[in-house]
Amino acid sequence: MSGRVIIVKILCVFIGIFILFAGFTQQATAQTPPAGAMDFEKRCYSCHNINGGDKKGPDLKGVTERRSKEWLREFIQAPAALNRKGDADANALFKKFAPEVMPDQALTAEQIYGILTLIESLTKKGETFIPAGAKLYRPIEAGDIDAGRDTFAGKVGLNNGGTSCIACHNVNGIGSFGGGTLGPDLTAVNAKYKDPELISILQNPNFPTMKSVFGAKPLTDEEIVRLFAYFQNAKFTYPAAQTQSPVAPLNLWFPVIGFVALVLSLVALNRIWRNRLRGVREELVRRNKH
Repeated sequence: MSGRVIIVKILCVFIGIFILFAGFTQQATAQTPPAGAMDFEKRCYSCHNINGGDKKGPDLKGVTERRSKEWLREFIQAPAALNRKGDADANALFKKFAPEVMPDQALTAEQIYGILTLIESLTKKGETFIPAGAKLYRPIEAGDIDAGRDTFAGKVGLNNGGTSCIACHNVNGIGSFGGGTLGPDLTAVNAKYKDPELISILQNPNFPTMKSVFGAKPLTDEEIVRLFAYFQNAKFTYPAAQTQSPVAPLNLWFPVIGFVALVLSLVALNRIWRNRLRGVREELVRRNKH
């Protein structure tokens, strides 16, 4: 084999390695989410969109053009404190989105910078933020709707020890007395939120009450699939509810039955202890005679 042939083969090997390395690099770059995307998805997406419209909080498209980055950092880390200071912009936001109150976000300056960079980038491109992780880990299967109903109602405990949904929320037709009224009625939640938004909320509940309940006790992937299936089914089972207020209606059966139970309990206690005073009085009379 001549020296020229050997050189050509060596060059071909190097070129092949270069192309292979470049391919891996390009693939890795394509799969790498933009800076701030993960933090925005986990900490902000429950309440905010970028170029997707207002949710519980404002659409953040172009927010870096309307506010300084220093103001945004202070607001993100302690919005209520800035509101109490009398900041006009903070006051206006609290008033517009009341009664929702944005909780303090324990984000570092670097994380906030990454989120603001993401917002600037998508704003300039005119693109909408699409969460990468807001997907079900498996397709919905037969039985998930019933399993989701049992999970919602607390018949099946949450694996990480979280409080069952029915303690704070209601879905039309569940339970004899319905669910709790601390949170909104979820009968139409699948119509109110887009699928990625609802999945993201279940994955990273960032509402103040939900965050305190599920922050250290998150739902599992399996529980999220079942609850999502149940909510999705409720949208079709109760179409009339989709246009109603998410505020849970007052269930009059609960106070009525409670009142009846109270009266019956008092009657029963009175019968059980009907002789208690008579016995004491008789003893006092007996002692006075001696």
